[in-house]
Amino acid sequence: MENNKDMRNIRLELGQHFIEEGSYDLAVNALTKAIAIDPHNAQLFDFRGIAFGSNREYDEAIADFNMAIEIDSQLAGAYNNRALSYWALDMIEEALNDINKAIELDSDVAVFFANRGLIQYAKGDFQEAVLDYNVAMLSGFTGIDAHIGRGEAYAELGAYEKALVDFDQALTLNPNDLVVFANRTLVISLIEKQKQSDK
Repeated sequence: MENNKDMRNIRLELGQHFIEEGSYDLAVNALTKAIAIDPHNAQLFDFRGIAFGSNREYDEAIADFNMAIEIDSQLAGAYNNRALSYWALDMIEEALNDINKAIELDSDVAVFFANRGLIQYAKGDFQEAVLDYNVAMLSGFTGIDAHIGRGEAYAELGAYEKALVDFDQALTLNPNDLVVFANRTLVISLIEKQKQSDK
């Protein structure tokens, strides 16, 4: 039995490694073998769901997240991950329900708030998106995605100066991001246009 546990752990670590390097088919293969050894392990289904989702196989990802949640209904990460798959499929209400459940289960995970900001933005609730990105950043999430997302939400609200600050910060983190550079350029032109109309 100990040997099976060792094999499961090796397959899990291998799957995680393949996810990190972007080899999603290999990750799915390794995690499928781990699941065959331990079919009642929610974490294994959650990680395989991540691999499927990263490979844009969202239906398969959702099926795995469903299984993870069925095994362990307190696994906040599975709700978060399923929310992202729903978001990718433009199933915004389902995504919002899941991300809210993830936050209810574990409100200490800053990335959950950043992901809810992403979903709120997709829903068109730009002020709520800004608030969620603020919570994420105040909780220690300093990734470029939070600055981009909040900057885009600020731009939608017409708060162009605040958007510019976020896009500048995003470019500090990745000066080669052409989308951020384009967003920054657009915001600068909107600021100039606003100044002209205020004259």
